[in-house]
Amino acid sequence: MNPDPPGVPSRRVHLIESLLIRGRWLLLPFYVGLLLSVIWLLVVFVITLVGGIALPFSEMGPARLLLWILRLVELTLVANLVVIVALSSFESFIAPRADTLPRSWPAWLGQWDDASLKLKLFASIMSIAAIELLEMDLKIDRFPSRDILWSLLILLTFVFAGLGVGWMDRRHRHPSGS
Repeated sequence: MNPDPPGVPSRRVHLIESLLIRGRWLLLPFYVGLLLSVIWLLVVFVITLVGGIALPFSEMGPARLLLWILRLVELTLVANLVVIVALSSFESFIAPRADTLPRSWPAWLGQWDDASLKLKLFASIMSIAAIELLEMDLKIDRFPSRDILWSLLILLTFVFAGLGVGWMDRRHRHPSGS
């Protein structure tokens, strides 16, 4: 058995590379599932929207109006989060190189880097957690103080994790601390 010449990959290495590169298509059902979940979120959004509009004006006090709007904002943020994850993952693992994307694709699709994606994800998650906490605050008589404390701790955990990720990305980009 002859060893391969230096610099020339063996057939086995080429086969493994080929399998790994083609295997990325196994991720496609996950992205389709995420997009189907956005359709379900749209259904819930429309039901929530129509339900709020259908209420008689006399029943829509300021607190109820605020809760309704917060629910719509929360559903929108969750849908945005799912789309960001699906698109960035598709672009990272399945799509061709950014410079060969078809013209019909959005120009910004190939311009996300890991740092901006992480910051968008953390901002969305923190916003969703903050909205949940605000909803609990508006209905404070319905929630035990222990649940509110846990929600606050979860929100603060996301805030500190987001700050930590941002700090690490900055340190990575500017190692000298400048």
